[in-house]
Amino acid sequence: MGRAMHVVVVGGRRVGKTAILRQVACFEDITSKVKYEPTIDDTYQVLLEEADRPREVLIFHDTGGVADHGPTELKRPYLQKVEKLVKKRAENYYVQVADAFVIVYSVADHESFNKMDLLKKFIEKQFGKDRKEVPIVALGNMKDLSNRKVDSDFAYSWAAREREESKFSLSKKLKAEKSNPSILMDF
Repeated sequence: MGRAMHVVVVGGRRVGKTAILRQVACFEDITSKVKYEPTIDDTYQVLLEEADRPREVLIFHDTGGVADHGPTELKRPYLQKVEKLVKKRAENYYVQVADAFVIVYSVADHESFNKMDLLKKFIEKQFGKDRKEVPIVALGNMKDLSNRKVDSDFAYSWAAREREESKFSLSKKLKAEKSNPSILMDF
C-alpha cells in the first residue's frame, strides 16, 4: 500500500466544497437537494488503484465554510475546547495534517473569492513556519450559474500574481461517472 495523502478542502460558506467531494468520492450529486445543510467537519477516503503504481489513499478533509471571522475557523471545534481545558495553545489541526489544500470559491460570489485569497495567505503563513511550500489548488465552482461575479480573466490574473500555474472551474454538470479523484494528485 502506498502512502496516504491528506487534502484539506476549505473555502467560504455555500461555495460547494461538500458537493464537489461527494461527486468525486461518493459518485453522488447533491446539488439538486433543496435544503442546504452546513458542514461542520467531514472526512472522505478515496482509494486510488492503477496497474503500474502502488495503491494510494486520498483523505479529503471537508471543512465547514469560513465565515466573516476569517481563517482561524480552520481549527476543529473539539480542539478549541481541549485548548481551553488544558490551557495550552493547540496548533491548527488541518495545517498539521495537510499534504495539500484545495481552496474553493464560487464564481457567482465575489466575496468567496476574497475569502479564498485570504485563506491562501493564511495557509502560506502557517506553512512558512515549518515548511517551505504546500501544494494549494484554487478551484472556482458553480461555473454553470448565469449570475457570474468572478470573471475568468480576473481569476487568471490573480493566479498569475500568486504564481499559480493553473486555475480550474467546475460546475454541477460534473457527472459522477466522469469524476476522477486522481486528477487532484497531478497538481
